[in-house]
Amino acid sequence: MTVRVADYVASYLHALGVDTCYSLSGTGSIHLDQAFAQQPGLVSICARHETAAALMATGAAKLTGNLGVALVTSGPGAVNALAGLVDAYADGVPVLVVSGQVETRHMDEGVRSFGVQGFGVVSSARSMTKYAAVVERPTDIRMHLDEAVRHALDGRPGPVWLDIPLDVQAATVDPDALQGALPAAGEPRGAGARQTARQLMTMLRSAERPLIVAGQGIRQADAVGPFRDLVERLRIPVVTSRLGTDLLPYDSEFCFGQGGIRGRLYPGLIMGRSDLVIALGSSLSTAFVGEDADAFDPDATVVAVDIDPSQLAKKGVRVDFPVCMDVGLLVEALRAEAAEVAVPTAHKAWLTDCAELKAAHPTVGEHPPGGPINSYRFIGRLEAQTGADHVFVVDTGSAYYVTGQTLEFTTSQREITSAAFLNMGAAVPMAVGAAFAQPRAQVLVIVGDGAIELNIQELATISQYALDIKVFVLNNGGYASIRESQAALTGGPELPEPETLDFRAVAAAFRLPYRTLSRTDTLDADIAAVLAEDGPALVEVICDPEQQLLRPLRADGGLRAHDGASVAHLVTERELNHA
Repeated sequence: MTVRVADYVASYLHALGVDTCYSLSGTGSIHLDQAFAQQPGLVSICARHETAAALMATGAAKLTGNLGVALVTSGPGAVNALAGLVDAYADGVPVLVVSGQVETRHMDEGVRSFGVQGFGVVSSARSMTKYAAVVERPTDIRMHLDEAVRHALDGRPGPVWLDIPLDVQAATVDPDALQGALPAAGEPRGAGARQTARQLMTMLRSAERPLIVAGQGIRQADAVGPFRDLVERLRIPVVTSRLGTDLLPYDSEFCFGQGGIRGRLYPGLIMGRSDLVIALGSSLSTAFVGEDADAFDPDATVVAVDIDPSQLAKKGVRVDFPVCMDVGLLVEALRAEAAEVAVPTAHKAWLTDCAELKAAHPTVGEHPPGGPINSYRFIGRLEAQTGADHVFVVDTGSAYYVTGQTLEFTTSQREITSAAFLNMGAAVPMAVGAAFAQPRAQVLVIVGDGAIELNIQELATISQYALDIKVFVLNNGGYASIRESQAALTGGPELPEPETLDFRAVAAAFRLPYRTLSRTDTLDADIAAVLAEDGPALVEVICDPEQQLLRPLRADGGLRAHDGASVAHLVTERELNHA
């Protein structure tokens, strides 16, 4: 029996466990659009923009670790999807974009565009994917799907792209006669794990102030449980990257929060005093080690474990002991070795020192009952009323700083954000993907009054599907974090900004319930009322426009500047006033 290529693609993906696709239909993808809509068990969610469709697939994949799928049309539609896909590339997320294309007889790589809305998008996509191909022959469809899925999920996950011309979509094939991809050459990702673990344990026994830096590679390796057990056995402090903040509950005696230039106040003190740093599944990005890459003591030994060799030899980042290996296999080997080793006395004293720093530097202090809402206080009170079934989806700018310095994830909660790329406006569409990926969760979006405008059209998607997404807009009168950047880096004058929207009118236009939070003295009750209601809501949080973002401390007693570079002055009492 023969089937259309378009139908084969839909059934292939559904057989892999894909039950949701994020799409925006078009003539160039019309056969695929129809096939996906008619595939039993596969739901096509209609986005309002192709960039948002790719971000929805990214949000779902970030939450579950499974393959996210977006379907877009040819030409402008495909190009729009590129802007959303780059977030998946930067953060290592398994996403497949399937794009329609003009008929093969009209395709011409030697011209700027071809046919009707034809464009060679694959050549552009190759720079931000692990695999990208045009399916030129119907009989090659299984081979390309096999290759795309394997590349998306193997090793460090990442996005892939298949471009399928109209005539190929409509062609019929015999599924039983299709050839699959050849088996991939075996990669020794776990070779030497036990030997490496023994070396690291020897280094740990010799160190007085060891530190683990935990990144999202741990979750990608499906090693969250083993990692938590390892930390319990080693009993040494853990500082996380942004994508690792939900690996350990913040009330753990071993968790010391997010480090880096956008992290909590005190982890820089721990990082700068450590004599052995073991980074597990963390890329040690500039945002973590600082613009001057001076986050660690020059005399400290830095170990980095990553499955992606490019992350072990980055410009400006010192790694003394690079380990290219599946971090999950190494964690298991370390657990086995740690079971036979007693905790050194020096480590106990070091852990106590770190605990004292944690206690001395809370993000949220006491607030007077009057005055505008402090955004740190708001995030703290919001989290206090959430549970294990809540997912935080965070945008860039002030929202990114405030949540990273405040959220504690004490109940196995999850966070989704654009960490490496800081993709402004990504939160609302990613929240849609998260809501469909985990339908029992209540999804909480934290976004600024400026960032929300970049994908504001997807409020209509939230409304159409009646998703239980609460969109909290931190209204601080514009681009507050950009104003701080300008003051720190150029000195002014202030740049022009768009006028702040009337969010009550926005909510009405998108048929969303609207609330305003503006009073500190009723904040707890107001938050509780929002969370108690089923379905979507747009909630405007009126924040203090003069509030400054907190700057992390350096080991030498100074502060990190806005761009992460060093600042030589000592911290004043006013700068440490967290209220």
